[in-house]
Amino acid sequence: MTLRSFLLFVFAFQLSYGEPVKFTTTELMQNETRATVALLERLHISKKQMADVDTKEVITTYCENLDPGKMYFTQAEVDEYVSRYGRSLDLYLTRGNLTPAFEIYQAFRKHVEERTASSIQSLNQKIDLTQAGFFPTDRKKGNWPSDSKEADDLWSRRLRLDILSELLGDDRMNSNNRNEPKQKPTHETKAPEVTPEKIAEAVVRLKKRYEKIKIYLSFDPQEVEELFLNSYSTQYDPHSIFFSQQSFEEFEIGMRNSLCGIGATLTDEDGYCTIKEILPGGPLFLSGKAKSGDKIIAVGQGKDGEMDDIVGLRLQKTINRIRGKQNTIVKLLVESGDGSGRKTIILARDQIKLFNQMASARCFEGQNGNLGVIELPAFYGKNPDGTGSSPTKDVEQLIVKLKAMGIRALIVDLRKNGGGLLNEAVDLSGLFIPTGSILQVRDSQGRIDNYRDENAKVAWDGPLIVLTSKLSASASEIFAGALKDHRRALVVGDTTTHGKGSVQNIIELNRVFKELDIKSAVKVTIQKWYAPSGSSIQLKGVPADIIVPSVFSVLPVAESDLDHPLPWDSIPASLTKPDEGPWLKAPLSDNLINILKEASAKRQAELPEFSTLNHSIEWTRSRTNRKEVSLSLEQRRQERTDDLTFRGQVRNELNQFSKNSFKATDVKLDTALEQEKKEGPEYTNKSKRQSRIREPLEDEDWPDYDIQLQEAVRIADDWSKLVADKTSTTAPIR
Repeated sequence: MTLRSFLLFVFAFQLSYGEPVKFTTTELMQNETRATVALLERLHISKKQMADVDTKEVITTYCENLDPGKMYFTQAEVDEYVSRYGRSLDLYLTRGNLTPAFEIYQAFRKHVEERTASSIQSLNQKIDLTQAGFFPTDRKKGNWPSDSKEADDLWSRRLRLDILSELLGDDRMNSNNRNEPKQKPTHETKAPEVTPEKIAEAVVRLKKRYEKIKIYLSFDPQEVEELFLNSYSTQYDPHSIFFSQQSFEEFEIGMRNSLCGIGATLTDEDGYCTIKEILPGGPLFLSGKAKSGDKIIAVGQGKDGEMDDIVGLRLQKTINRIRGKQNTIVKLLVESGDGSGRKTIILARDQIKLFNQMASARCFEGQNGNLGVIELPAFYGKNPDGTGSSPTKDVEQLIVKLKAMGIRALIVDLRKNGGGLLNEAVDLSGLFIPTGSILQVRDSQGRIDNYRDENAKVAWDGPLIVLTSKLSASASEIFAGALKDHRRALVVGDTTTHGKGSVQNIIELNRVFKELDIKSAVKVTIQKWYAPSGSSIQLKGVPADIIVPSVFSVLPVAESDLDHPLPWDSIPASLTKPDEGPWLKAPLSDNLINILKEASAKRQAELPEFSTLNHSIEWTRSRTNRKEVSLSLEQRRQERTDDLTFRGQVRNELNQFSKNSFKATDVKLDTALEQEKKEGPEYTNKSKRQSRIREPLEDEDWPDYDIQLQEAVRIADDWSKLVADKTSTTAPIR
């Protein structure tokens, strides 16, 4: 037995036979549960009380959250849990008693162990891959098996599905499991041959995966508590959730756009926390004592702290041990990736700036002059101590640099911006209008607040396009909706945006219940927001003036695709007439929009790149709408070959189109330029490439030709020409 196998065996033994984890309601959990229920009743926009919540649905949702693939429970078991706890759940929650959560989880955990052992045993038998048959593509939408016999059949088919996916590479290229190492991109156009040797290798990999499933689905009591309370809170709406202390810390890191750690991207490989990439300038990089591929075996706190073995520990738990307060000490026991030995590395944690989420810009050379594009991936914010950056200030800085390069139109790209801080969306909108209403907010009491821009300064007064997609949500929709109502910007992209028109407040429980030592929080939907026109963005989103679709338009990623979304409604308008005074160099009108729309429609009908885009959208739609997948090896090989062939075709076409793309120059923030002086000129671009949200067809070295952005640049170019023609001839374009 190898050392690795022995360590994994010991960890698994401890899980199964060591000191048992006590799944009982602690005083802290009791207080957190009561506080969560009270805050939802008191503050939620819907005014919904516990008596209005379907508690039977809470139990069903909890079972679905534990078992989203509906592979472990049977329908009879779920029905029994609903019958046992559904009617009295309000009493449990009022008293802060989590017994239902823990008892159901214990049963789930037992099923996981039994099914894992059974699956591994089945892998020791010969499996016929020539059989016909199908497996549902989305088990979440299906039913639990009615009894154990139906469950056995489901698992038998699941086993064949997993083997086929391993053999043909489906799982490794498209896996949703962020803990699994991704396969390096390949440009093969034919499905791999299947040999007995490859089947044997696939079986070995699957056995390791199934063993890891036991670890991944081994939750601690706090995780079970969070899962259960969120099964209750999401009955109010999809965005009202309870944060355990650990989750709250993760959330704050994301909103602050920074973290304190060692400066490394980590992944899980066969139960080992493995260094995937070392970030330039971070503590690990500066130490010079580790490299990509090295494995972290143990973690200790402080110079004299005891080292805790983390082999087999879930990746997120390992990361939580490595992160910590700035300037504190963390010790790592690292094993070389080439097996040459181990070393202890002592590091002082430091703040790592996530440049990949910060604003950046490019200056494109259009046919009628230079055009600016600012990409904003998130509405991030400053740290509590005042350090960090503001997207409004960052965008303003980039506009100054773009104006110095003589741009004639500006595009703000929010296609993959899922939102962030509301106040930043208001401030950013204010850069493009003198003063006026940006959004309205209504609370549970019906009170309406009008968020206005009162700063008369305008950073850009020329043609402005907001590029959006179905992923553009929340704060992105505030920005796009305000500028659309002010007739200040042309919205281009998917038919409409995401459709999230609600406002959440993060309530730290120790601030509300000061007598309690609680470091967790509750995110509650306390308001709905409305564009200046009075229309809610909820469900309907912000419609595009000119539609240039993306593959995201056919994916189920909108607010309306979630469970229990709030309804659409409207309130009186706060903006009756846009300010289109002499300050505005590029006023919008219906006539102008129609001119630009017709020109874009003509290009979309004639340019070959839109044929490629439409084929990609249809490919995505067909895969999204597919209800089941074949379990026949030959049929799957053919399907895989077809997909690889299509991927190769799209890749080749994009490479051809890129030869005629607009020339562009990167424009970077001062902070990014300072970092690049230390780390090299490609630091920021590399960081952004690694973090980008990929479309279903894309792999890591996908051609850098963006069809939607290229068309947005053409629309901006058309608009700037019309403005120039009007200036020179005084001909109206209204």
